[in-house]
Amino acid sequence: MTSANSESISPDLLDISVEECIYTYEQVAEMTAISVTLVERFVSLHLIEPQEAKLRDQDVARIAQMLRLHRDLGLNWVGASMVLDLCQEVAQLKARLKAYEDYQG
Repeated sequence: MTSANSESISPDLLDISVEECIYTYEQVAEMTAISVTLVERFVSLHLIEPQEAKLRDQDVARIAQMLRLHRDLGLNWVGASMVLDLCQEVAQLKARLKAYEDYQG
């Protein structure tokens, strides 16, 4: 693309924002094939944290991962949540280490 073409592109077209989907407990229960009661239990145990009684894509993904850990490894819900938290922490630490190594050259 030449500079003439890039100047003709509206800045509004380049500012692409992705809206996060918001779901009710009922929608999440249907999406993950679990009961609304189980979704509510996850909330009461603080395994997921809704925003004003609504759940986000990341909450749905977390529920799906907890269901897999529960089914495949026999972990209880709190244990599955702890595994996910530790995996997230390891990923963050790896990213920090990589940034440090890149900085050191």
